Amino acid sequence: MSFEFDGVENQCIIGEGVSLTGWIRGRGNVVKIDKSINESKIDLRINGNYNLVTIYQPFAIKSLSISIGNHIPAHSAEMVVGEGFSIEGGGSFLLYNSGNKLNIGKNCMFSNMVTIRCGESPHLLFDRVTGDYLDISDGVSVGDHVWVGEKCYLTKRVQIPSECVIAACSVVTKKFDQSHSVIAGNPARVVRENIEWVRNHSHLVDGSPYDISYKKCADKYKIFR
Repeated sequence: MSFEFDGVENQCIIGEGVSLTGWIRGRGNVVKIDKSINESKIDLRINGNYNLVTIYQPFAIKSLSISIGNHIPAHSAEMVVGEGFSIEGGGSFLLYNSGNKLNIGKNCMFSNMVTIRCGESPHLLFDRVTGDYLDISDGVSVGDHVWVGEKCYLTKRVQIPSECVIAACSVVTKKFDQSHSVIAGNPARVVRENIEWVRNHSHLVDGSPYDISYKKCADKYKIFR
């Protein structure tokens, strides 16, 4: 682990199987990453005070970059990832604004080069008529057992219900409320309903309708099981 501290009252608790690089600059930041089932590599950079990063027992994190703040500090941001999380290489979670929140549920599976951007700091966006500041986010939320495809991009204010699939290269910019759906496109929309996804065939329940259907397909195309 090559991790640097520049500040006071910071806590960093890292479990076995987790390789952590990066730094913390600020006061009162808390980082807790549980023991990983498989090897996990995280580059974490925090600039600010009283930020929280919690990752419960990950399955495997091939490569993930987490940034809280940038050259402008962010304060009181919060990122929580549920147990069983996996992600392939090149992932980026960006919490640039004070108060940003990112919540990812249990048993989620992310592919390569997935980006979640919770804000636009340091740029400022206003309504020309009212003068209202527009770069405000109530957080990004991803439910339980969500599969996010390669090169997906999730922006501030996004909400993904449990049991969904986000198709590869989708740009998600809004809240969805329909579970068991496929979300795809730019901008993303629901393209299929009433789906169920399984991480791999070893997770199929023997004799279930899904198992029977898969075995028929496997036999037809001579898929090794």
